[in-house]
Order: sequence, then C-alpha cells, then structure tokens
Amino acid sequence: MELLILYLGLAFVGYLVGNKWMPRGKKVPWVTRIQMIAVVILIFTMGARIGADKTIAASLGSIGWNSLILTLFTMTGSVLAVFLLRNLLGRDKRGMKKN
Repeated sequence: MELLILYLGLAFVGYLVGNKWMPRGKKVPWVTRIQMIAVVILIFTMGARIGADKTIAASLGSIGWNSLILTLFTMTGSVLAVFLLRNLLGRDKRGMKKN
C-alpha cells in the first residue's frame, strides 16, 4: 500500500511540474533526458524484482503463453471493433464519408 501511495504521489508531483511550472510552448531539452533516465530506472527495477522472485522466474513459460494469447485477442478485438465502427459510421479506410 505504501508503494501505491508513493507512485501516486510521484505522478501528482510530475503533473504539477509539467502543468504548472513548465513554460508553455517552449522546448525544454532536459525533460527528454530525465524521462529517458526514469524509464531506464523503471525497467531495471521491474526486471530486478521479477528476477528476484523465484515463483515468477519458474513460471515464465506459462506467463509468456498467457501474455501472447491475451495480446492476440486484444489486437484482434481492436481491429474488429475499428472495422465494425467504421462501417457503421459509413467511413472508408481514410476516415472519409462513403458516397
């Protein structure tokens, strides 16, 4: 629970910095660098935690298959939903109205 509060607090601080204190319309080059460092630290931390948990490491095969199946169903459902909605709205592949 403490980690959840920490994550939500960090997200809120990031919101405040990005929304209230950053200049609008100006490029700030150091923000990209900070974001990349944060993503690398996040991926490293997640990998270390997964690698340290022996039950997860032992069941990586089944987790991989479950992830693959979930991904395939999600992609198929998304494509099908876009196809059906586009036809329902009478749009072509470019989003223009059909004649």
